[in-house]
Amino acid sequence: MITGAVVVRIIGVDLAGVSTRPTGLAMLYQNTIETNVFHTDFEILEFCTMVRPQIVAIDAPLSKPSEKGLRECDRILIRRGLRVFPPFFGGMRKLTERGIRLARVLKRKNIEVIEVHPKTSGILLFNSKNRDVWVKQITRLGFKIEKKMTVHEVDAVLAALTGWLYVRGKTESVGKKAKIIVPLRGALEKI
Repeated sequence: MITGAVVVRIIGVDLAGVSTRPTGLAMLYQNTIETNVFHTDFEILEFCTMVRPQIVAIDAPLSKPSEKGLRECDRILIRRGLRVFPPFFGGMRKLTERGIRLARVLKRKNIEVIEVHPKTSGILLFNSKNRDVWVKQITRLGFKIEKKMTVHEVDAVLAALTGWLYVRGKTESVGKKAKIIVPLRGALEKI
């Protein structure tokens, strides 16, 4: 169970590569997680600006590789048996470009932005790739989720949870130049 209230707002974003596809957003505050789906950059930025979170944790590459392949952080996670896609692999190029653009705007608004990977977080925190398991475990921890969520909203919740752990010093920064923030194993014990 959660000990102590979360006193900051954390936003998790499961970013779509294009605005015609749904982007899941989750806001974690105290022990409540509220989710929604947005499409346009304007909607996402307006929500983040209105909420003024301490952290926005985005599920998208927020930097380009020096070549067309993988970044160092991607290589490290792959060596650990965690699956990530190269930032310029197929549709990932649009996602990467959109993520970089949104992160740049948020940083200009003095909002801290981190790159996360929800599937990796789910594996490290709950030893599962299954979203239903993630949701059950998160509610067992004492977080309130008030509605049935889309897969995009569930991934946004894992992004927000990773941001929350980041604020609490229970994450690892993988990579040097480009960094992906991942939870430490056992990060939810004694929370």
